[in-house]
Amino acid sequence: MSRRAYPYRMAAPESVSMSGWSLKSEDGGAVPLPSSIPDWDFQRDLALETVLGVDLDEVRMSAALPSESELALTVVWSASGSGIRRLADQVPVYGTGSRSVQLAFMVAGRNSGGVLTVETQLVLAKGIENPDPTGPRRAGSILWRHEVRVRLQGDASQFPMAVVDFKEAGYPEDAPWYLDISPNLEAATMGAVVLLVNSNAPTALNALRRADKASYAERLIQSALRQDVVRLMVEHALSDDELTDDSVFEPDTLGHMLLGLIRTYLPGTTLASLRTLRRSDPALLSARVQHAVGLFKKES
Repeated sequence: MSRRAYPYRMAAPESVSMSGWSLKSEDGGAVPLPSSIPDWDFQRDLALETVLGVDLDEVRMSAALPSESELALTVVWSASGSGIRRLADQVPVYGTGSRSVQLAFMVAGRNSGGVLTVETQLVLAKGIENPDPTGPRRAGSILWRHEVRVRLQGDASQFPMAVVDFKEAGYPEDAPWYLDISPNLEAATMGAVVLLVNSNAPTALNALRRADKASYAERLIQSALRQDVVRLMVEHALSDDELTDDSVFEPDTLGHMLLGLIRTYLPGTTLASLRTLRRSDPALLSARVQHAVGLFKKES
């Protein structure tokens, strides 16, 4: 694992203790933040909290800071699905001795997705004229940091899902799901692709909600969904003649995601050859996607 090197002295690791982030539940309880939340969807907000212990005297001594230096604990989160990065909380830490500090924040579901990264930092709150040339002096200098990552959603989709009454929304009322894809390849994936799940299709809805705890039959539904989503996105990419193998898009955009998906599931092929196959033998293209995704293979 690579480690960042800073051009100044940092606080000793033991000068800051952290209990770890907790995820607050709807009933008010809290559980340790897991490494993944497979049943997450973009309608679900995430409330996180933690408690840190800071030995201010040890921090200043180990980081070569004068006693009057002002410190602060900050939290910054970012989501790969939306491309958003924000300062979530900042608490000044004054005085000397040991301090206990609680940090808490909420990430709106509509702003998240993909991998959620949470960086907790102890920083120099204000710039100083540090008499020690080895110590930090600029405001925002990081003295201690902790990072945790959480994958949101399962493998079936890395974009928002919404539960909708298909009859009221005007979709075929007995269809279990519908993949809504924007034609704008430059749009952020989080806003360009939405998987709509029919609220009147409880079998499919429960299969998606149960995620890793799904029964055998529910795993078959999950597999069918994965295949259908990949197939629809491949076809969406092939239907846009402006999309080529040499196209370049910003990360987390729809175009970038579509090219990555094709390179992952159909490596060694060109968009031109796939378009030719789609015109001449669409059933074979569909079968190739089934093979690439492993339709029902993991569930056998």
